Amino acid sequence: MLLVPAGNAASAAAAGRYAAAVSAPRPDPYYPAEGSTSVDVLHYGLDLTWDAATRRLSGSATIRFRAPRAESRISLDFGDQLSFTSLRVDGQDPRGSGYGPHKLIVLTGPLARDSVHTLVVRYHGSPRPVRAPSRRSDLLDLGWTVQPDGEVWSIQEPFGAYTWYPVNDQPSDKAFYDITWHTKAAWRGVSNGDLVSDTVRHGERTMHWHLASPAASYLVTVAIGPYHAYHQTGPHGLPITYWVRNSDQDLLPELRHTPAMIRWLEARLGPFPFDRIGAVVAPTPSAEETQTLVTIGRSVLTERGGGLSDLLHEYSHQWYGDEVTPNNWKDLWMNESFAMYVQIRWEASHGGPNMSVWRRALNQEDQGLRDAFGPPGEYDRSDFAELNVYYCGARMLDRLHAMLGSKLFWSVLRGWPASRRFGNADRGDWIRYLDGATGRNLAHFVRHWLDARRSPPSPISTL
Repeated sequence: MLLVPAGNAASAAAAGRYAAAVSAPRPDPYYPAEGSTSVDVLHYGLDLTWDAATRRLSGSATIRFRAPRAESRISLDFGDQLSFTSLRVDGQDPRGSGYGPHKLIVLTGPLARDSVHTLVVRYHGSPRPVRAPSRRSDLLDLGWTVQPDGEVWSIQEPFGAYTWYPVNDQPSDKAFYDITWHTKAAWRGVSNGDLVSDTVRHGERTMHWHLASPAASYLVTVAIGPYHAYHQTGPHGLPITYWVRNSDQDLLPELRHTPAMIRWLEARLGPFPFDRIGAVVAPTPSAEETQTLVTIGRSVLTERGGGLSDLLHEYSHQWYGDEVTPNNWKDLWMNESFAMYVQIRWEASHGGPNMSVWRRALNQEDQGLRDAFGPPGEYDRSDFAELNVYYCGARMLDRLHAMLGSKLFWSVLRGWPASRRFGNADRGDWIRYLDGATGRNLAHFVRHWLDARRSPPSPISTL
């Protein structure tokens, strides 16, 4: 067992390199079985092979982590269908390590507070998704999902990354990622960030992806199949890539609205926060704001009157959810209320229902949504991502818009993600920011709208 002092020069150097990924992991009040406070992961290096014929995943995870406190054992989320073949901590064998319920337990020996270490896990298995804490028809299962032909996709909010790699699967622990996929030559393994290399040798394709900004685990994506890349350039030379299978090429005209959408969003939310953006069209019935590469299903993009709105919604999450991320799932409203309100404003300015129609709908539906799923800040934990966190929270923001006026309101929305760049936050952080940015005491207003079981009154606004 290895003890690394907090002042170790090598550890200090490594922590400096990954400084933007230093996090404060916390127990999640809604899904406490997921995640761990024993590690602060700084970087995941995943080198994985997918055998579509046998449905087997194999490879290694090299995990650079910080010990937030003195520890002698750590745990990571790890799917029950996965098995490790070897573990090494700082080059040594942590004997006696094993499993808990979807957990990998590593007996590290003494680790000093704030010391930095490397865990290497070699593993294999036949991953399967896990049940989502939701009744939504488009969100039944989470994590690694295999199609009949062996193609793969994954949506993993609020959890499910652990179905395919060892991970601290909670939103409060952001990390950098390097992901290498090995697949058959005709297919491509697609993930977030920059495609560093793409090579074919002896019938195997190898693709290496580098995510240059720290991300929560639920914002990581994978899509494996017969994908092809299509490119555009967005505002300020922003690289845009669409990964599409031949059967979905007819969706490219929809996707190519992206540069105009990013320009519209930048005018309201500030400069795009990442070094690239794009979308992968996967065989999923849903969509997710996966960082730098939105995951979206064909049925979502082809939804009558709604496909472009949904795409805009996921792009807006790059500011609200990705750049600044809730540190717990009780505060899901911090993602969805803002993205929904931005979507509503976009629809109202792009031929959709005007704001008067939207306000009538939000006012009429608010009480029913609170009755069915709880208030947006205290939603039923078995009803993750239902419409209350979208519409009830968007209604709150519309009322705030009317109180502050357009100039101050949009200044507040631009300032919040930038003030927490690549970080995490909770309700208290948002309230303190809001009070400081407006010079008002708005804590009671926010808490009431988020927690009230009875629908707050909302006077008609003309903004």
